[in-house]
Amino acid sequence: MPNRIGELSNGVQLLFLRTCAALSTIGLTGCSILLGIAMISKSVHRHSTWFGFIFSWIVSSVSYLLLFFAGQLENLNPPFNLCLTQAALIYSAPPLTAASTLSLIVQVYFNICDIICNQMRRKEDVRSMILVVAPYFLHAAVTTGCLVLGLKIPSTVQREDLETPYCNMVNRVPSKIASISVVLMLVPTLCLEVLILRKLRKHWTIFRNQKISLSTTLRVTIFSFFGALAVVISLIFASTKDRSPELNVIISSCTLSHFLTVLANYMISSTQYPW
Repeated sequence: MPNRIGELSNGVQLLFLRTCAALSTIGLTGCSILLGIAMISKSVHRHSTWFGFIFSWIVSSVSYLLLFFAGQLENLNPPFNLCLTQAALIYSAPPLTAASTLSLIVQVYFNICDIICNQMRRKEDVRSMILVVAPYFLHAAVTTGCLVLGLKIPSTVQREDLETPYCNMVNRVPSKIASISVVLMLVPTLCLEVLILRKLRKHWTIFRNQKISLSTTLRVTIFSFFGALAVVISLIFASTKDRSPELNVIISSCTLSHFLTVLANYMISSTQYPW
């Protein structure tokens, strides 16, 4: 594997490293505050899949910041157990966030269908539980597989270079599994978003009368954009062996971008509708 340490000065490497850590930390803090406000506020009502979606990005940020939290961010040879744990978590984080996004969009689709049919379902506990819990089962499965692989082949676990703020694996199987999982989750997500937009357009009068059409349309449009962006990042993640400092910065900014997106949705949406 090519060594980029000689290509960048120590100061530039540290700049990329600290930039990645800062972006992830800001995103983590923002999502945590937003989640806390939504949980304690009596005037805000959100569906459980919304909370699961926000929490999945918190898990993702923590995964990428594990070396930072352990005080090993500038250590090229962190403890093996720590490095293995982080490597397993960063490969399972993308499937988790993709699956939680799909769960959220599925719930929005069902809610819109209920409005069109003038029928609000009250007994949906089982469906909601499945939508919230399923992404975390996927996360646990990928994490476990990566841990087993790392324990069987310790040499595959590495900290590639200083500007890369996380440990990964030389073996390409975890990366490919993670990327394929993301694509498999986001393709139906994008398809559902198209169906939602079509339903909104077809039944515009219904939603206009309920005064929620604008916020719903904006949310679906924004999620569509970031869903497509996540697919592109996933494909890049799968197709390249070496992750450049620029790609690391993009990956680190994902949580911050989603925080800003959700914050915008949070501000423009009705506090009385559980999306």
